[in-house]
Amino acid sequence: MARVYFDSIADSITREDLREFFTRAGEVRGVLLVTDKVSGESRGFGCVDMATDADAQHAMNSLKDSSIKGGRIRIEQAKPGKRGK
Repeated sequence: MARVYFDSIADSITREDLREFFTRAGEVRGVLLVTDKVSGESRGFGCVDMATDADAQHAMNSLKDSSIKGGRIRIEQAKPGKRGK
């Protein structure tokens, strides 16, 4: 499984919108859409878990200059996070 990071999306975009969008590039295992803890509204970024490294690479290459629901989306390989802080 490989993780792809995205940002710069509109607040109105849902997890299902993202799943449908990334499925064009391969099998999606999960979608993390970061939301505000108080309001519950999207913060405009998150990660998508693709089934394989090849699916993730295909997503980064084929979707990088795409738009979703009328707005641009920025896509790149997710960097390992720091845990325990």
